[in-house]
Amino acid sequence: MNLQDSGTDESVEARWQRLPTTWRLMLDRGDSQAAATGRGVLALIEAASEQPVLRRLYPFTSRCVLRFGSGNGLPTETDAPAVEPLRDGRFRVLSPSLNRVIGEADTAEAAVALLVAQLSAAPEQ
Repeated sequence: MNLQDSGTDESVEARWQRLPTTWRLMLDRGDSQAAATGRGVLALIEAASEQPVLRRLYPFTSRCVLRFGSGNGLPTETDAPAVEPLRDGRFRVLSPSLNRVIGEADTAEAAVALLVAQLSAAPEQ
């Protein structure tokens, strides 16, 4: 992924501001079965927001998987790894196509660090 071309405009920053708020609201209104997964997604969003390389990408969730789009603030390209919370409280990092497990981690911070390491190791396109 060419991170130099990733979205850095106001829509990306606005999304980083809205996404955790949306998940907090869903947790406040949600049922107890979904609460653990929702807390995991929120932990991932918060950990990812601390990473400058990820802050340039457009964050979004799909089926409780945190993904990152490149471009002008819209998730049109998703060639970055993704990360999801697991039911046991751990986290799984997935390939961009979501068809391969890259690794698992005990904490959201460790999962995000693994994701960032994968971005750094990816060849520039």
